[in-house]
Amino acid sequence: MTSFELSPVPADAPVVERGVGFFETVLLVGRRAVLWEGHLARLLGSISEFGFPSPERRRIEASLSERLDGAFGDATERAVRVSWIAIAQDLDAPASWRLDVSIREIQEATLKRRGGASAVTLPASFRRDSATVKSTSYFAAVVGLRYARRTGGDEGLFREPDGTYLEGTSTALVCWNEGSPVFAPGPVLPSVTRSAFLGARNDRRPLTRSLVRNGALLLGSLTIATPIVRLDGEECRVPDGMRRTLAEFNERLAKDPGLGTHL
Repeated sequence: MTSFELSPVPADAPVVERGVGFFETVLLVGRRAVLWEGHLARLLGSISEFGFPSPERRRIEASLSERLDGAFGDATERAVRVSWIAIAQDLDAPASWRLDVSIREIQEATLKRRGGASAVTLPASFRRDSATVKSTSYFAAVVGLRYARRTGGDEGLFREPDGTYLEGTSTALVCWNEGSPVFAPGPVLPSVTRSAFLGARNDRRPLTRSLVRNGALLLGSLTIATPIVRLDGEECRVPDGMRRTLAEFNERLAKDPGLGTHL
């Protein structure tokens, strides 16, 4: 992690007491930020949606560039976290908000997940409070991943009240559907990585257990694209076509100039 000093956040700050804030996590390969434009658009779009003061794009990129200077080699993978958090009570005042940009190591568990994910169905009581927004109000995701790991998995899947699946705690869920990929119609995060994977396709249908077990994948900025190989300990099908498509997509994420921004 880079060693930039950050001032303490007050204990009564809205981000601490209420989870008021927004963030993005982006994969860095050297100085290349993968899907940077999509992540930046989602961050600034969410802030604008709620009418909060917003940081300027150039300020975000300048802060990241400063932290990158001389830090890593061309092939080094790291994660960048961009956060816009409320540190004072007047949420309409620009001075009440703080931009934090940090560079971090990717957790070993996340890297391991790339080889095939073991998913766990989360209890119905585990529900995001702002499912379509990448907010710092992230309790359900934190306890959901903890639950998954304590029960032998490496990702937890949120569900609708009817039992169909929505998404992972930090990943999008897509079912292969025999080569016609689909994702949940319910409230899910507008995943940047999922959008890049699906392109113009935007087909939705309820994600049943049988559909997931017949071939499904997780997509996330650090997870990239990985098949679900087990669901609640039961083996899942990994179709050859899906496996090939995932490998091709991950290769594009790593190397395609159109899917990354040099900062």
